[in-house]
Amino acid sequence: MLKTNFLKGAAVLAMLLALTGSLFAGGSSETAAASGQTAAKTTATGEKVVTIAQTGNWDTFMPMNTTNQGSDNIIDLLFERLMIIKTDGTFDPRLASSWEVNETSDVITYHLNENAKWHDGVPVTAQDVVYSAQVASSAEYAYPRRIRMQYFAGTDESGMELSPDSVAVKAIDDHTVEFTLKQPMDPTIIYALINRDFYIIPYHLLKDISDADLASDRFWQNPVGAGPCIFDSQISGERVEFKANKDYYLGAPDFDRLVYRVVTSPNLLAGLVSGEIDVLSADASLPLTDWEAACNTPGITTMSIPSFQYQTMVINTQHIPQEVRQAINIAINKDVLVQSLLMGEARKVAGPLTDDHPYFNDAILPIEYNPEKAKEMIAESGFDTSKPLTMLVTTGNDIGQKTAILIQQDLQKVGLTIQIQTLDFPTLLTNTRNGDYDFSFIGFQGSVDPTESVPNVTVGYLNNFSQLTDPTLGEIGMESSLVVDPAERHELMDQYQVLIKEQVPYVYLYSKNILSAHTNRVSGIPEPPVDYNANKCVWLWQID
Repeated sequence: MLKTNFLKGAAVLAMLLALTGSLFAGGSSETAAASGQTAAKTTATGEKVVTIAQTGNWDTFMPMNTTNQGSDNIIDLLFERLMIIKTDGTFDPRLASSWEVNETSDVITYHLNENAKWHDGVPVTAQDVVYSAQVASSAEYAYPRRIRMQYFAGTDESGMELSPDSVAVKAIDDHTVEFTLKQPMDPTIIYALINRDFYIIPYHLLKDISDADLASDRFWQNPVGAGPCIFDSQISGERVEFKANKDYYLGAPDFDRLVYRVVTSPNLLAGLVSGEIDVLSADASLPLTDWEAACNTPGITTMSIPSFQYQTMVINTQHIPQEVRQAINIAINKDVLVQSLLMGEARKVAGPLTDDHPYFNDAILPIEYNPEKAKEMIAESGFDTSKPLTMLVTTGNDIGQKTAILIQQDLQKVGLTIQIQTLDFPTLLTNTRNGDYDFSFIGFQGSVDPTESVPNVTVGYLNNFSQLTDPTLGEIGMESSLVVDPAERHELMDQYQVLIKEQVPYVYLYSKNILSAHTNRVSGIPEPPVDYNANKCVWLWQID
């Protein structure tokens, strides 16, 4: 729901001014990021500057070397996707002006915008798209999201090419490219899942670099893309600065410079109030403690946006048997998490699909909470409850840490001893992938495509976080992704959700609303955002 309200009392304003002073006083890195030319809304040379805040760091500008949303946010300004994925399940043109599927639903043809150019002025062509698909499926390079390439002919089940450049993506002419699928399937999977982070990289600048050396090449220190923003500079862990691409084929941005800053969650509202921040990125949801104040602050537009995102507690299936996982799932009071911890700005989830998702299976309801039954199930299982279990949570994630504490208390009531360990996110991710944990908190973006979660329960996949060895979930999910008939796909996804509830590789906790905000200096932002995953459509913004 969109909210724009006026200040209700002077006390709130005084609090906000105090917050602003605490953020930008002293000699911290936050002060450094806010000082100087980039802090001004118009520079001494007359440049119009807009600042976006995100809470997570970036790890690379190489589109095929990350699963980090902090990187995705920035990459989306530099590079082009074929389509814009909308939150209502529809799609708009981006690099592809139009597209069609053949009668047998096994070939997708994209027609590229003929005005698109790389930042060095060279036209974007179908050869760039073909090259990007070849890199994404290359046997010489392990693209972290490569499994999504598995739908295309010429790849194996991991998405890797069967022979050099065998992926079936072909340039028909300079502005037409054809993707051939292994078999007929619902093309919305390709639209929603593949195109979400399939970015086009420049063949003419990268063709002489081997795939094995591509990710480490110095090109990514000063990347050349075709997006609405041109890379200018970065201070690692602090900010990235861009110049507007005034020749952008979808329209010149109404700013001269864009700054992406890393700002901790408690400082987001202060930055909006002071004017040091103009827009919050998709991953920079306002803290709940600041939400009411933000809604009542003049000059700030707030949006509480239900999403497909969901928070999980991953369970190491090699450490915790299924009957105990089932008990843990009903021992956690999700109502307390949603209503008390998240102040109602969230909803409980029973699986990887929210209850308003078109493929949600009502049969997995209700979401049960029964600690007495859970305690009995654990006792009957014979599980050794004397050994403490390790629960990983990300450092600096206030809601995540509070969630962990509440779940620790819930599980203590059913006889389990939990030791919470806070780690930076890259370390948490590595430990979880390696199976060095009992429980681990990881959130997922979700998608209009119901099979978004399938790679995370697929044996042998990098993000098989729960260490599953039973291939059934992955097989059913994969089968669902390869059918054309929506009714048949729905039936398979119903089975998938029931099996997830039975196996409990994850405890699905809640889907938080995105508590977004921007100053009224910026208008033209789609409400709700076109794509909360990354795409801000900055070329549509108007800046006062």
